[in-house]
Amino acid sequence: MLGQTIIGFPAPDAKTLEAAPARAEAFLKQYAADPLVTPAVAPHALYTNSDPTLKAARALANAHVKPLVIHLSETKRENTDILAKRRMSPTRVLDSMGLFTGGLTMAAHGVWLDARDINILKQRGVGVAHCPSSNMKLASRIAPVTQLIAAGVPTGLGTDGAAGSNNDLHLLEELELAGKLAKVNSGDPRALPARKLLEMATIDGARVLGLDKQIGSMETGKLADLILVMLDEPHTVPVFQPESALVYTAKPSDVRDVMVNGCIVVRNRRAVTLDAPVILSKAREYRTAIAVSLAGAR
Repeated sequence: MLGQTIIGFPAPDAKTLEAAPARAEAFLKQYAADPLVTPAVAPHALYTNSDPTLKAARALANAHVKPLVIHLSETKRENTDILAKRRMSPTRVLDSMGLFTGGLTMAAHGVWLDARDINILKQRGVGVAHCPSSNMKLASRIAPVTQLIAAGVPTGLGTDGAAGSNNDLHLLEELELAGKLAKVNSGDPRALPARKLLEMATIDGARVLGLDKQIGSMETGKLADLILVMLDEPHTVPVFQPESALVYTAKPSDVRDVMVNGCIVVRNRRAVTLDAPVILSKAREYRTAIAVSLAGAR
């Protein structure tokens, strides 16, 4: 799922807010029938968009029968400011304007959700992307993951972006951190057992995306999306429980093969569909361009 951003200030996606919805609609049309990409509308957050813009984003997503992706209650300041201004939490404000109705919604973070917020998400079928590394790096606090799961809110794992709120995209690392943070937060070492964490990274994540009929588990009729993880390195041997080994000892470098929709894209730890030197060279070019743009902004 890829979301076209709508945000209330100039951004690489769109230089003006007025241009953002048109760009989002063009994106929805371009990938409407793509076999691997689910396009979505992604208004950044309540505090970076006006109410009319948010409502228009929901209407656009509903018109194209596509999901909406939004940041929700990520930081204390966000919650405090909106409570002071609106007398409601961000979740209740968005619900009051119908942002969770008419189609699928995925909310990123959900760190500062309370019990009433969680109930609303459950009622509206909103899924949550839990991003433990990002929440730690930004000192956002620990998300109420066990409460979300207990309430029946679809909850998966994410990394957040690599531009500052996280410095890598290691989903296996998120597995481990999500488990340990839940145990610290609850005071219960049994919180989020390894098997549940693997579900969050697979079938539960698919439920958050509304794609659990197509991906997320190995079943007849689903896309053949698989990874082969080797557990024969010194840091993984001996293996007592495969689930625990995957969560707490496996590293991204232990992933040997990757298959997407039945096609091998990584074999023996080497990408077979990408030209790594060219991509890395381009990344360095982007780094230089970003540094120049930041210097000019100052």
